[in-house]
Amino acid sequence: MSRFTYTGLMHRVMDIYAEHGSAAAYHFICEHLEEGQANPAQMYNLRYSLLAACGRKDEALALLKEAVLQHGYWYNADDLSEDEDLAVLHEEPDFQQVLQLCRQREAEALAESSGRLNILLPEAGGAPEDYRTLLVLHGELENNEAVEPTWHAALNQSYKLALLQSSQIQFSGAYDWSDPEQNIQELEQALLELGRVDGRIREEDSSTELESLEPQTELSEPQDREAVQVAQQASDTTKPIMAGFSSGARAALQAAATYPAAIGGLILVSPWLPEPSEWQDALVHWQQYGVKLYLICGEHDEDCLAGTEELANELQRKGIDHQLHLMPGLGHNYPVHFEQLLSSALSWMNES
Repeated sequence: MSRFTYTGLMHRVMDIYAEHGSAAAYHFICEHLEEGQANPAQMYNLRYSLLAACGRKDEALALLKEAVLQHGYWYNADDLSEDEDLAVLHEEPDFQQVLQLCRQREAEALAESSGRLNILLPEAGGAPEDYRTLLVLHGELENNEAVEPTWHAALNQSYKLALLQSSQIQFSGAYDWSDPEQNIQELEQALLELGRVDGRIREEDSSTELESLEPQTELSEPQDREAVQVAQQASDTTKPIMAGFSSGARAALQAAATYPAAIGGLILVSPWLPEPSEWQDALVHWQQYGVKLYLICGEHDEDCLAGTEELANELQRKGIDHQLHLMPGLGHNYPVHFEQLLSSALSWMNES
């Protein structure tokens, strides 16, 4: 059984690097490779970077070439050429060859990348419309495969699990939510897809085709706002609950601020909320539509604690239904007992 979530593994490596150096971090990641297979390209990135930081140039270059030349992965060429950990490789001819190939693959990937929606149903079976929806957004440099095990417990709560993967690819298998306008467009389209899956939106309400419920649906270009208005007319018990981690939580919050009538609530884990202006104007609308918020953040999360507490304080002042769970000793990560917290959050969301 895995000791770490994918997110937890990444942050543990960074903690070891900061506290004990690159050699210790490299040894740790090698021991836990199997727990990082949701994105093997990132496992290669960690290993070759840590080897280079240790001064083990030949081994680092060999791993980088293995990742790019043998497995077909690519990385942002500017990041590679500016990474101080890789400084020992920068003048190597083979490194320059890798950079050129990465630039080519990145251009191709950016031209082809689109948002993807994965929908999972409980094992008990039934139609999609039989279950309420938990719509989950991954964190920075993650993907749907990486976060699905963390949120899988929702399937035991009579929810279907919808995982939205951003189109904003940074390197092989790694996506983020850095463009707020693009985030909203992709979340609009996800709400439309879910509305059609549940039978709440007719095909004539939107020109996007959805031939069948596939495990992974590629999202097309966003439609006009009329179909989203149809999605907003769903009853409180059929509106999706939106959730996310870190930058994914921020994107979920942005969507809730834009379309407060279309969602039933928010579950935000370690939410990165650098701009209060992104949610302040939405408070009155969340109050009006009964949007509930369930906030989880580590007390040692230096990047997210202040923003989470500021949001919770404003929710308290406005009388908006919410819960705040501050986790002692936790940094920017999921709590160890996240499955229990998720179960509690979903049960609370269902309470009138």
